[in-house]
Parts: sequence; C-alpha cells; structure tokens
Amino acid sequence: MAGNYRTEVDGLRAVAVISVILFHAGFATFSGGFVGVDVFFVISGYLITGIILTDLSRGEFSLWHFYCRRARRILPALTVVVLACIPLAWLWMLPEPLENFGQSVVATFLSANNLLLTLTSGYWDLEAEFKPLLHTWSLAVEEQFYLLFPLVLIICWPRLKLRSVYIVALICLASFAACLVFYSSAPTGTFYLLHSRAWELGIGALGAFWERSRPVRGNDRLALAGLTAIALSVLWFDETTPFPSAYTLIPVGGTLLVLMFGRRGGHVARLLQMRVLVGIGLISYSLYLWHQPVFAFARINSYEEPSGLLYAALILLCLILSVLTWRFVERPFRDPQKTSGIFVGGTLIGASLAGVVAGIALHLQQGYPARIFQTRPDLVAGMHMAYNENIRQLQLAHFPKPPRGRNVLVLGNSQGRDFANILLESGLTARDNVVYRADIALCEYPQMASGDKALVDAADIVFLPVIAVEDACSGFVAGKMHQNLNTVFVGPKHFGYNLNVYGQIDPVQRRSATARIPDAILASNAANRAILPQSHYIDLVNLLSDDGQHGRVFDAHGDMIPADRVHLTKAGAVFLGARLRDHPAVADLSAGRDP
Repeated sequence: MAGNYRTEVDGLRAVAVISVILFHAGFATFSGGFVGVDVFFVISGYLITGIILTDLSRGEFSLWHFYCRRARRILPALTVVVLACIPLAWLWMLPEPLENFGQSVVATFLSANNLLLTLTSGYWDLEAEFKPLLHTWSLAVEEQFYLLFPLVLIICWPRLKLRSVYIVALICLASFAACLVFYSSAPTGTFYLLHSRAWELGIGALGAFWERSRPVRGNDRLALAGLTAIALSVLWFDETTPFPSAYTLIPVGGTLLVLMFGRRGGHVARLLQMRVLVGIGLISYSLYLWHQPVFAFARINSYEEPSGLLYAALILLCLILSVLTWRFVERPFRDPQKTSGIFVGGTLIGASLAGVVAGIALHLQQGYPARIFQTRPDLVAGMHMAYNENIRQLQLAHFPKPPRGRNVLVLGNSQGRDFANILLESGLTARDNVVYRADIALCEYPQMASGDKALVDAADIVFLPVIAVEDACSGFVAGKMHQNLNTVFVGPKHFGYNLNVYGQIDPVQRRSATARIPDAILASNAANRAILPQSHYIDLVNLLSDDGQHGRVFDAHGDMIPADRVHLTKAGAVFLGARLRDHPAVADLSAGRDP
C-alpha cells in the first residue's frame, strides 16, 4: 500500500521540490525543473487514492472526514504564507502589481488561482517572477481534484470495486487527449486547468489501484529508469518544450515507475531514503509554499536580477522558514490530538475571511496608489494598463470624412497604442485625423489587402513602432518605401528589470531616478539610427535618457513614466509628448499646431 513507502515517497518529494526551486532560482542547468510540479501531481494522486481505497474496502470512507483531513494538511501552512505576504506586498509593490496580488490572495483562498491565471494571463500579465502567489495554481489543481475524484470513486465503488480502475483510466485518457488537443489553441488554460492536468494525478491513482489488485515487487532497473526519466526532464526540458503535452509523459511515467518499483531494499529506494532527502521531503510542502514568495519579494526589491549567491542565501532562508512552518504549523494542525476540529475550523475560517477581505480591498482600491504617489486625480486612472487600451476607440477602417487637417496613421500593437497616446497628449494632432490600427503589416506593402492599402495611401504620415528595423522591415526600407509613404519608425523603449523598487524611493529624490536600459534595446536602437535619418526615426531612448544608457522613471512632478517595463502611464505619455514636439520627424505636425 501507499503508506508502506513513506520514506521513499519523501525522498521523491525532495527531488521534486529541489527541481522546482532551482528552476525558479534561474539556474540554467535545471531548465526543466518545472516538471517537479508534475512529479508532485503523480505522488498526490497515488497517495490520496491509496487512502480512499483502503477506507472504501473497509466500509469506513467518509467524504466529510476526507475533506477535513485534506484541509488540515493543506490550509494551515498555506494560510500562514499568504497572510505573511500581505504586509510585504503592501510595503513593496506598486499599485497595479498590488491590485493583481489582491486578486491572487482571494483566488488562492478559494482554491481557484489556476482559474484566475487562465483568465488574466497574456500580453498584459504581470511578469511571473514578481508574483508571490503564482505557484498556488498547482495547489488549486490538486484541491479541485480532491474535491471531485472521491465522488467518482464513491459512485463507482459499490458496483465495480477494483474495476473502478477502468473509469479512472477513461478519465486519464480523456484528460490526456484534452491536453494534446487544446495545447495549441488554448495553451494557457491547458497549462493551468484541471481538465488537462487530471491525467497526471490519475496516473498516480492508477498506480494505487495496481498495487492494491496484485503484489508488486521491487525492480531496481525499472525504478532507475524512472528516476533517470525525471532527471533527464529536469536537465533537458526548457521553456520551449510544449507543456503539458506528450513530453509530460516522460517525468509522469518516470514518477510512476519509481513509486511502483522503488521498493525498500533496492538501490533506488536506498538513495531516496538518504536522511537529507527524507528531511527535505518532510518539509517539502512548506518549502514549496515559501520559495516563490521569498524569491518574488527579493526580485521586487532588486534593481537587477538577483545573483546566484543571493539565491543560495534565499534558499537557505526558505529552508529555515519551512522547518519552522512544518514544526509549528503543519504538524500541530494535522494532529487531532493536539488541535481540535473546532479550533482548526475556526482559525482557518477566520484567517481566510480576513485574507479574502484584504484581497478584495486591494483589488477594489486599485492597489492603493496613495501609498506611494501623491498623484493628481486625473492621472490615477492613467497609471494602469487600461490607459493603453483607450486608444482603440480610434481603430477605424477609414479616415473621417469630411477630412480635417492631416491624416495621421499609427500602426502596431501596444507599442503603437503607446505612441498614439504620446501624440494625443502632445497636442500635435489636435486638429488632425488620427487612426490607430493593430492589424496592418505595413512592411508587406503593397501586397496587403486592398482596404488596408487604401487606408495607408490616404495617410499623410504613418508611425510604425519597431524594435529592430532591419529585422522587421529590411526590404521595405531598402526599397525606400518608407520615404514614399512618409513612414516614421518609432524605436524601442525599456525601463529596466523591476519597477517596484522605484516606488520605495523618497519622493524628493524621484525626479533624478533612472533605470538601466538593457543592452539588447540599446543595440537595436543604435542599429536603427544607423539605417534611418532623424526625419524617419524617433529615438525614444534619446527622449528618455540623458546619458544614452539610463532612462528616466519619473517626471518633474514625481509621477511614474512607465506602467510596466515597456509601456507608459498617462504621465509618461505626457512627458514624452512634451519632448516629442521639437523632433524633426514630426516637423510637419508641429508646423500646423496651435501657438
């Protein structure tokens, strides 16, 4: 039974959590360390199914008691970690990241952070490394599995007994099929949601059925093959590996082989029973909970990516926090002899409600911008990424008729919307027709659709943001098409590794604060300038920087220029709009502006 292999399972848990931590710490050797989560899924499915089958076979299974045991196991440590994050987030996070954090707090307490991430992940999503509760998506998957899977067995067991395994196998096949079918069309949901992850927990469940239905003997070769499969996944997979997908079978199958055949007395079992691995395995849940917040808050307080030495110190801190949490939270709350059900329930409900209320407040108050900025009321809304989306109201198929002033066409995705906002805030186009389009590939002119071509032809000036002109539009520029269409390219901008830390600067010193522009952006900008004259290129780096290496973060009022690492707030658009007014590329616009 599952319970006979506690030390081996603890050792396997240690392998999983170490892989995840080293991956999140950015150690390149462990580029596939994210598979540690998949190892946890298989272990959880195996252990939970073993417990349920034992109780069902004895006629002692109680759904209420099962849920209570799960609550005692999962919620106390999770609650401590989430509540510990709230004051740190309040102190150190900028308003929009704090608003996002508040949403994550609520979703985590509702076992739904995987749902939140599915709904909110995408282009505008906060960078994952700065999300203290990002990792709780996997707990949500497990909790949703724990909620539904026992119901399946309760329904099937009275008639099918151990033949319920066929139903479990069908669920696994359906879930795996969903994983393969939806990965391309809905990769975010496929990654985070139960329907495409259930098969991984189900594989562990099949293992529990297997060992209950027949004797399973140890086999060191198969166990070693399983451990090797996990190790190769950790070392060879990386962010380009489709996941979850058929590749996921490698670590999932490897975990099942270790669970089934890594029996006591074998070499693999002895390896996993090493005291250091068993010790890490015992605290692995708390260690998993703590590592992401500790890493995230370290990044939030850093101007640059933390060094490997700092990550080593942070891992040590995680170990200390995990031992304390395991000793003083996990163990007491799991033991009914030490903590009564009434105490556990009351404590968890009270703490969870407090956390949910705090999370809702952070969301409704948009991260409390007054904590950091004494900003003008008209700029508060402009601090959020929604400001970038407002320009979509100018997303038209034709220039307005009858015409007024010049026809100004702005192209591109969010960078195009950023520049459209700069133009509008500058006042340069106050008397002109401005159209914004995200769906026109100008550098394919004249092969583009007739309607798009007509719009381009009708424009007096076209603005096109690019990172590298040579990569995006080399033929277009070589053929001097940009001159024929009066195209002005807009260069890239970037505000460094992390903005949260700038919110902690004393307001008096903010006006002089700068962020180091990444070398790749500087190189692209220099290449663009070498290809294009000033009349056809707007160098945003130059508009933001006094030394060509560092960009301003605040305007003269102390309002923040960037909304994230590459996009602008309203204050930022106003700032760049003022600097743009004397640029040679907008001379025609400037000539017609109001005095």
